[in-house]
Amino acid sequence: MKTRFMAVVLGCMALAATTALVAEEAEKEKEFKAVCPVSGGPAKEENSLEYHGKKVYFCCKNCPNAFKADTKKYATKANYQLAETGQVVQVACPISGKPCNPDVTSDVGGVTVGFCCNGCKGKADKAGDEVLALLFGDLAKGYTLQTVCPVSDKPINTEKFVEHDGKKVYFCCGGCPAAFTADPAKFVRKLPQFSETNK
Repeated sequence: MKTRFMAVVLGCMALAATTALVAEEAEKEKEFKAVCPVSGGPAKEENSLEYHGKKVYFCCKNCPNAFKADTKKYATKANYQLAETGQVVQVACPISGKPCNPDVTSDVGGVTVGFCCNGCKGKADKAGDEVLALLFGDLAKGYTLQTVCPVSDKPINTEKFVEHDGKKVYFCCGGCPAAFTADPAKFVRKLPQFSETNK
């Protein structure tokens, strides 16, 4: 009886140790990682400023000043960082604007980018130093600033959308568009694509 009890205790201790290791690994995976759009060095969460209603992160306290002084110069790298940090969602091929083929993707500096066809993927693969400009220069072509459904606040499903004032509004499911179209004014204020800074 005593041996069985000890075996149970040891088993529980081993399970607790394994659970702690798994939790530690999960925490490491969630570690913040981003490239400063000004210096190209590792960015820090404490050095940020607002950009398109999202946050852009920098390596030091000086880089935000350079970014504000010439935002256009750093916009492509800032757009890339928004994708890198999961603050935008890809909704189309960034080259053609057509729907993505889930089997045609490339890793671009740690960001998985989808394409409509192998032709567009080939253009990206051959772009070299110009790949960021090709894929993130015009963010609206392949990405949306909207990450959550305006009705449910759940993550969006890029296949569930309606057009409103010339822009796509994405939802989590097929049930939410009806609530939105019945009273758009109730939800539009929650959508980054309609904020004053993004018009």
